[in-house]
Amino acid sequence: MVRRLRNRRIGFVVVLVLLQVLGCSLFKPRKPLPGGGAGSGCLTPNTPDNVVTNILDHYAAVNGITCYTSMLDQTFVFHPDAADSIEALPDTVFANWNLSVESRVTSNIASDATFHQAVFDSQYASPVISPDQRTQTRFYAYHLIIHSSKPDTLYRGRADITFFQGNDAQWHITGWTDRRDASGSRTWGYLRSTYRVGF
Repeated sequence: MVRRLRNRRIGFVVVLVLLQVLGCSLFKPRKPLPGGGAGSGCLTPNTPDNVVTNILDHYAAVNGITCYTSMLDQTFVFHPDAADSIEALPDTVFANWNLSVESRVTSNIASDATFHQAVFDSQYASPVISPDQRTQTRFYAYHLIIHSSKPDTLYRGRADITFFQGNDAQWHITGWTDRRDASGSRTWGYLRSTYRVGF
């Protein structure tokens, strides 16, 4: 009886040790997916708030490129902070920044990023809404964290984003103006510029 109980205990300990040794490979950390892994679904852009959510959830994500770029209007233009534009190398890097350039740069960032997080911390000014209610400009203070091949990981600034409601009742981004803030950090516009050159 005692011998049988001792054999069961030994068998139980052996099974535990084997589970630990063999089970370790089951629970090894995996390499992160490019762009930070899976994101949430793309919301229908039938409100400016949904467009904002899609920007924050999908910018710099490989699986979010289509969601983000689908919200850009054919007339989309990006304007950098004036100081970023003056310091830019080459000095033409921000020239003619339209839908095509924004789509390509966003794809370049997503393919290089292993982690991304975009946050609009607050609205630093009240929205400007057109009389017909179909155009809105919103003013966001932001921070953006990107882990990629670039040395900088934290970007801060202000984004003035203009939304327009088309005849399809969907909202699209027609303009994005980037501005530096008092933090001294690089801006989202600076990040964009580094992925237009050499890609």
